[in-house]
Amino acid sequence: MTEIHSLIPTLRVAKVEDALPLYEALGFSVAWQHQLSAEAPRLTCIARGPFEIFLTEHDVAPFGSVVHIMVTGLEGLVTRTRTAGFEPTFGPEDRPWGDREAYFTDEGGNVLRFGETIE
Repeated sequence: MTEIHSLIPTLRVAKVEDALPLYEALGFSVAWQHQLSAEAPRLTCIARGPFEIFLTEHDVAPFGSVVHIMVTGLEGLVTRTRTAGFEPTFGPEDRPWGDREAYFTDEGGNVLRFGETIE
């Protein structure tokens, strides 16, 4: 059977530098960046601990994807992002399936859907 060692979503953005402030407010940092030439689109890996997301300016992915990220400490995450000037586009709100969720939308229309299981 094939084992999955990691799963890395790739989100399209128009300009990496415009998307990074939100991701940094969410606790991610740039791990590496690849660009074939000064005029070429960039592929940037952002990471938070062992978790990675690729932000790409390449047209290999559509704008407006959704990534669901389960966390603990959702309220602290929301407070930190608000302090950095970013309001959730949804929530935080308790959902009928037992999660409390808050969504953040980046400049490419990608939705980062953060959920925490309600105890």
